[in-house]
Amino acid sequence: MKFKGFWYDSLIICLIAGIAAAFIAMTVFVEPRLAIAESIAFLIVCVIVVYRAITAKNRYKKFIIKTSKRLDFTNQKVLSSFPFPVAVCDGKGYIKWCSDLFFNEISCGEITQTDKIEKYTGGIDIDSIVHSQETCVCVDGRYYSVYTVSYQSGGEECFGLYFLDNTRLKKTELEYLETLPYAVMIEMDNLDDSRTDFRDSERTEVRSQVEAALDNWTEAYGSFIKKIGDDRYLILTEKKNISRMIEDRFSVLETVRGYEYKGKKIGVTLSIGVSSGDSFKACEKNARKALEMALGRGGDQVAIRSHDGYDYIGGVSKSAEKRNKVKSRIVGSTLAELIKSSSNVILMGHSFTDLDAIGAAVGLANAVQSFNIPVYIATDRKKTLAGSLIEKLDSEGMGDMIIGQEHALELIGKKSLLIVVDTHIESFVEFPKLYEKAETKVIIDHHRRAVTDIESALIFHHDPGASSTCEMVTELLPYINPELNISSTVAEALLAGIMLDTKDFVIGTGVRTFEAAAYLKDKNADTVKVKRLFANTLEMNKLRTSVISSAEGFMKCAIAVADFSSKDIRVISAQAADELLKVNNIKASFVMFENAGAVNISARSFGEINVQIIMESLGGGGHQTMAACQLKGYDFKKARAELEDAIKEFFDKNSK
Repeated sequence: MKFKGFWYDSLIICLIAGIAAAFIAMTVFVEPRLAIAESIAFLIVCVIVVYRAITAKNRYKKFIIKTSKRLDFTNQKVLSSFPFPVAVCDGKGYIKWCSDLFFNEISCGEITQTDKIEKYTGGIDIDSIVHSQETCVCVDGRYYSVYTVSYQSGGEECFGLYFLDNTRLKKTELEYLETLPYAVMIEMDNLDDSRTDFRDSERTEVRSQVEAALDNWTEAYGSFIKKIGDDRYLILTEKKNISRMIEDRFSVLETVRGYEYKGKKIGVTLSIGVSSGDSFKACEKNARKALEMALGRGGDQVAIRSHDGYDYIGGVSKSAEKRNKVKSRIVGSTLAELIKSSSNVILMGHSFTDLDAIGAAVGLANAVQSFNIPVYIATDRKKTLAGSLIEKLDSEGMGDMIIGQEHALELIGKKSLLIVVDTHIESFVEFPKLYEKAETKVIIDHHRRAVTDIESALIFHHDPGASSTCEMVTELLPYINPELNISSTVAEALLAGIMLDTKDFVIGTGVRTFEAAAYLKDKNADTVKVKRLFANTLEMNKLRTSVISSAEGFMKCAIAVADFSSKDIRVISAQAADELLKVNNIKASFVMFENAGAVNISARSFGEINVQIIMESLGGGGHQTMAACQLKGYDFKKARAELEDAIKEFFDKNSK
């Protein structure tokens, strides 16, 4: 704040002081006593004047602030003169006054005393506007930035709202966002394996027809497509076209899925990865990662990469089985080298380990022992669902290798190898502390890939086309050690895991599944002994029957509630969900039970309904035919409502 008259006033004061001093000097010669009195008075005046001059700036500031507070900003003449719309609201948002520009441009000539400002700000209330430095609103196709000033008028708090038109800049911004570059990576999932009875010429014709469908679909969205490899294609497009593709739910998925050649359904599907980026190079890199995510979830779907993770479209087909065992051979030989260079090996599954997790761990432990490397299986005996298998291992002298978390933490060192089986999600591992301490990790899992996968694994062996982790391990064993001798107990443990996840070879089975089972049978696996591992007590059977009796139908699904306490509640609920699939016209089953202050949902299907997608929408996950979730802080009524909404959403999105 500048005070231009300050130095001018000081000059006048100095001039007057000089004249007064000269007058006192003249008085000294006429009347000395009078001159002394004048000198004292002069000094007092000088002190007062100097003090006032020094404090003048502060006094002026206080005066201006005090005066500005008294100003009434509702002065219509001042506000009406502004070249932009202005409105005045009270603390509740009611409009008390507005300028002519606001009346004509914002309210379109219609405004009443009961109107609130939310009516003209897209529903944004006065509190949100006040607490924001700038609020962007759209009124009749025009964009405004709203700024506020608060003041007191008649003891009431009021707010002045100023609408600055930035339509031109906003439209430029929106146009820029709509033209952001996007990359779409497409891969034909299983053309080579779809029909083995086709000749090469026929297969080439099928491929050309699928490519023609892709060309037509791409052209409809004004995009560019280029073949970049065997059965892999790259599309370059803009965000506005991606929005239309999403709205159409990538209809090319259904087009290719239903394609027929000479009256025969081919069974070819597409996996698509979509992503944007700061450059075309970043777009391509991110789209490739999105494609890997789509393939890792079983294919026949779109994975759209965003800032918050991934969104998915499709995924209604069963995972395509890959018959090529080259990957198993490479993983097996690499894993063997890792095992040989480790001081010890610790195997760990997901929380509440089941027969698939423990069975896979037992199979790998047998391979590790063949190299004379110490091996252990870390699990909580009190929380496992594979208690029958662990009891069998104890009775046959193999239970010593099963240890708890504390013992595992003591054993693990810098040269230790941690193998995680039957899960690839960090938050799902049984002992997170053990995972964090391990420096070298290997993942072996068959569940469809999730966003929160373990990225630090040295080997990530993931196959959603496999029926179970035990099937994958059975394929790996001959490649880990060709001279491996598998005992009947180990073979039965692996076969139990396969039977669990396939529901006795009914769900998710393929050629490889039966090949693995045949291999284990050749190793003297006794199917009767395996079946006994699934036996329940009479009390468990009664409780399971009560759960099934509580089931109710909902959109071709069965929903049941296990409203009782039992140490075997998880096993009972899972078995009840399996049994409900045997009911006519039931394509998926969901059993809810309460545990540890949360409502858990166990979901099962035969594959026509992807329960993984339904459970993922509730914060869970799993496989296409077997999934689960946990709803903390919910009761059964609220959990059921959330589940029904998730089922409706699934059918709405996949109704085509």
